[in-house]
Amino acid sequence: MKWRTKWVWACMLTLTVIGVAQLEIAGVIEKPVTQYVTTGDDFLVMKKWVATIIKDPNEETIMVTANKDIVALAAYESMQPYRDGVLVSYSTPLAIHARGNGLIIFTGFTRRTGKTVTVLYDEGDEVTYGFVGTFSKLPYTTVKKGDVLALMNDDSAMFLKVRQNGVRLDSSLLPAYLSGTSE
Repeated sequence: MKWRTKWVWACMLTLTVIGVAQLEIAGVIEKPVTQYVTTGDDFLVMKKWVATIIKDPNEETIMVTANKDIVALAAYESMQPYRDGVLVSYSTPLAIHARGNGLIIFTGFTRRTGKTVTVLYDEGDEVTYGFVGTFSKLPYTTVKKGDVLALMNDDSAMFLKVRQNGVRLDSSLLPAYLSGTSE
C-alpha cells in the first residue's frame, strides 16, 4: 500500500473510534463500546491488526550491530520491594532498553515514582520504569527491541513494576524476569 492509502485508513479508523465514542456519550449506543478499544489487551490486538494492514511487503531488513558495552538490567546490585513494584539499584547509571517490540503508553511524572515510563510490549507484558532521569521517547511511540527508553538518574536506583497478562508479578519473580529467563 502507498503511504497515502495508509494515512487514509488510519484517519478513517480514528474518526470511526471518535464517532462511536460520541454516539455512546449521546446515548445513541447503549453498550460501552469504547471500553473495548481503550483497554491494554484490546489496544494491543488493534495495533497488531493495523500493523498487518499497513506493513509494507517490500520493506527491507537492515542489519545493525549492538553496543557490547551496554549494561544489562539483570546486573543489579540490590532489589527491595517498594509499593507495588521494586527498587533496583545499580553501581552506575545506565540506559534503559526496550525488552522487545511494543508501545510506550505513558511518560510523565507520578508522585510515587517520579519520572516514569510505561511500555506495553507486543507479547502482553506491561513494564513500568520509575525514577528515571531523562526520557528518550515520547508517549504513544512504538519501540523495537534494544531501543533506549530512558536514562537513569545519577543516584543509580530505579523503580520497576511488571504486569503479565494483567497480573502484577511478585517481587520474588522479578530477578528471573530481568535476566530474561521468565519466558
